[in-house]
Amino acid sequence: MKPFVPLSLLTAILMSAGTAAAAPASETPVDFSADELTYDREMNLIIARGNVTFSQNASSLKADHINYDTVDGVVIATGNVEIYTPDGGLMRANYAKVSGDLKEGLIKKIRYTLADESVLTAKQAEHVQGNFTEFDDVAYSSCDFCEDGSRFWEVKARRMTHDKNAQTMTARDATVTVADVPVMYIPYFSYPDPTVKRKSGFLLPGFKSNRSMGAGVTVPYYWEISPYTDFLFSPWIATKNVLLSGDLRHNFSAGTIDVKGSYLRDGSRDRYNVEAEADWHITDVWRARADIDRVSDDTYLRRYDIRSNVYDPWLKSDAAVEALTENTYFSFGGAVYQNMRSEVNDDIIPDAVPLMQFSHATTPDADGGYWSFDASSAVLNRKLGDDSKRLTFETGWHLPGITGWGAVYSFDASALASAYRIDNYFIEEKGREFSGTVGAFNPQASLKVSYPFAAVGEEYSQILEPVVMGVVAPNSQNSDKIPNEDSNNLDFDDTNLFSEKRFAGVDRFEPGSRLNYGLKWGLYGKNGGSVSALIGQSYRFSKSDIFPPDSGLVEQASDIVGRLNIEPNRFLQLNYAFRMNRRTAELNRSDVYLGVGNDLLRVSATYINLKSRISEYSAYDTREELNYALESKLTRYWMLKFNQLINLSKGGGVLETGGYVRYEDECFAFEAGLRKDYTYDRDYESGLTFKMGVEFKPFGAFNI
Repeated sequence: MKPFVPLSLLTAILMSAGTAAAAPASETPVDFSADELTYDREMNLIIARGNVTFSQNASSLKADHINYDTVDGVVIATGNVEIYTPDGGLMRANYAKVSGDLKEGLIKKIRYTLADESVLTAKQAEHVQGNFTEFDDVAYSSCDFCEDGSRFWEVKARRMTHDKNAQTMTARDATVTVADVPVMYIPYFSYPDPTVKRKSGFLLPGFKSNRSMGAGVTVPYYWEISPYTDFLFSPWIATKNVLLSGDLRHNFSAGTIDVKGSYLRDGSRDRYNVEAEADWHITDVWRARADIDRVSDDTYLRRYDIRSNVYDPWLKSDAAVEALTENTYFSFGGAVYQNMRSEVNDDIIPDAVPLMQFSHATTPDADGGYWSFDASSAVLNRKLGDDSKRLTFETGWHLPGITGWGAVYSFDASALASAYRIDNYFIEEKGREFSGTVGAFNPQASLKVSYPFAAVGEEYSQILEPVVMGVVAPNSQNSDKIPNEDSNNLDFDDTNLFSEKRFAGVDRFEPGSRLNYGLKWGLYGKNGGSVSALIGQSYRFSKSDIFPPDSGLVEQASDIVGRLNIEPNRFLQLNYAFRMNRRTAELNRSDVYLGVGNDLLRVSATYINLKSRISEYSAYDTREELNYALESKLTRYWMLKFNQLINLSKGGGVLETGGYVRYEDECFAFEAGLRKDYTYDRDYESGLTFKMGVEFKPFGAFNI
């Protein structure tokens, strides 16, 4: 079989004209089969006929007829030539010729199907000097062929050259056609061949406009600094200004670094933002991380369309060293916040440096019980207002289980102790300032018991589950000398009905014994679909003024909370959560989602009604909003969507209206959309925004 070894290398030569370069094949055996094999001594030809197949590793060559000249080593394959490349591609031709030294070759009437199902055709390809492959009359597209043999779009070029060493493809006299209509002529362009994952160069430009910048063009440039580092520079050159932005990424063996930012000169002001993420896995247990999010001023991100659709009340930057094992977590770091609200004084926002957290749980014993140990510390400093230092320890014992008669229970007992150093804290209730040390101690025990009753039917099953949770704790009061830094946003609802601790932090605790009770019910269909509900309440055996007025827990008997989920099939979904005043039946909190329809027409709506948030640290105040959308997938390729956000509060109105139309098939995507923003914030005034994008797969998107 040795004379046939060069034939196997034909695959490597032809692949170099396509997408992958093959290594020398003489080291690996070649599998060969043919219906007929003869040797012509006069012509010095070895001739294989009928279903000729050569295969080696993931490459193979098939043809009706192959001649091998034993003198000069020339190989000629004719008739239904098929070359399968290692990357999953398939090249078809009617003629292929390769020289004995493997430096020259010729393929005629090529149709090359790449691994991503895109197809390149060419009149012929000639391999010269062992490195260059010249394609004549090239046409490329990822679109499927129509019945008449046309494709929706194609890139056609008079000549395309593949430089194997430089790993580049160069096209001359190229034309982009859409529906056989030329839409763009490019005399010359070069791009990396498919073996290259990354390469420096300009990316597709885009058009972009908004009120602050005017109309302009983005011209992104990608710079491959090293195999592990790259930088994307994306200037936005507009009629009113120039905005510079970039993204630097670096990967190393134990982690990643990603730094994004933007900058412009606005009159006499320098305006910018920086976003950075770093993650370093020091060992299997230890890691270090950092997240930085800073901006020059409050409105820059929205005004210049960097985060136009997102309103952040504050930006958080933090860093920490962490350790994580099966039963233990440890973190030491800090966080700083940048206020973005005009009505809040920046000087009262604290810096939390350092912060420490430790948690450990023992392995459960034979009965399932286990101990937990937690410790944390925080140091808060402000330019204006109080400063504080806190150290907290907590230990607990936990026993979950199921009784022999089917009741599900969970017993938890814990004790929490905190020590504080407070400076310059003004106690409003007493009208005086406090500086000094103070402590807090909160022991408690809880037992939660539920008993599910199940009924199994032929078409559906039901579960009715009453739940009762008792919490025993001393009726001690929270010290008014301790500022509330981490327990402001208490909102009683169905998600924390059976929580033994409803405050998010440790600066405030729920005093006194209490009873939480509720009823769960679920109906589950045999073929899918379900209906579930929960209703419940909490009763406290002693009075307390620790709860915010709008929390739902001010009185001994709390508001009534519940939820209802109805999903009988994929055409209907209703989720409703509420909190209701037990005396007046007034709804203090409502959250509704309704989705109706199928792909042809889908209507969805979200309604929220939240009463006023009292705390100055809360992100939002009273809110009543309706957000609805209509979506329609008209055909396999066309989709429409319209949405509107409405403020239903007194003096409110439409906040945002938008919609888009999208077409997408296997090779092309088009999207056009309008958005009208009715909000404003100091020097940010949004108006009508129009965006349009065109994508020629796999080249990428061209956005307007």
